[in-house]
Amino acid sequence: MNIAIIGFGNLGRALASGLVKSGCVAAGGLFVCEVDENSQALAKGNPYNAFVSDDINVVVADADTIFLTVKGYVFESLSQTLDKSKLAGKTVVSFMAGVQFDQLVPYLGDAFLVRAMPSLAISVCDGVIGYTKAPEEVEKIFHKLGFAFETEPENIEKVMAFSSCGLGFAAYLIDAFSSAGSAVGFSADISARIAALTFKNAIERGDFRATVGAVATPGGATEQGVKHMDENNVYDIVSQAVRKAYERMVKL
Repeated sequence: MNIAIIGFGNLGRALASGLVKSGCVAAGGLFVCEVDENSQALAKGNPYNAFVSDDINVVVADADTIFLTVKGYVFESLSQTLDKSKLAGKTVVSFMAGVQFDQLVPYLGDAFLVRAMPSLAISVCDGVIGYTKAPEEVEKIFHKLGFAFETEPENIEKVMAFSSCGLGFAAYLIDAFSSAGSAVGFSADISARIAALTFKNAIERGDFRATVGAVATPGGATEQGVKHMDENNVYDIVSQAVRKAYERMVKL
């Protein structure tokens, strides 16, 4: 399968890395549309070895599936020169947040349109992808890039708020825990290592609520820390962070 990626920023590169790592794209099968010269050079080099052009029509001409990984306003500009006839019978996957089906259809002609929202961990085939109804061959790509699940179009922004934005939220919480270690006297390096291992250990135990119960024994130190977090509504703060991200997506 020949695959085109429109835009080679952070998301485009993450996708390209995952496609190469998973074997979803063979040598000579990756096409990239990008205007930035540094990004063009990256796409042409190892491990991508992509065909690169700043002309979107040249890039999509030989592709079977096209991924849109640019911002919505960038695609709006590109779409002014896009030849819709070159998309007939092909699949177009939009990773663009906040850009709905009805906004895309006029530009894509007879292409089969899929909306999907990935996390950046697709670069190592360990991401999360929520996607709308897609052809079987595209579904296979999604599942090779990590945990993938089909969802309704109205849920795509929720996937971004909870998963894509959630990566940043999770990193924020780990950083806060690391900073707490520094505050009690550990070096920054040791604090970061302890924080990373502690969160890793919690994830590996699986049942998070049960882990809290097992560690926070009555009258113990952990119980006091958990009580403090409960009194300060940490659950609500995290929930509201996801809600705020979702509301922003809807406004886009």
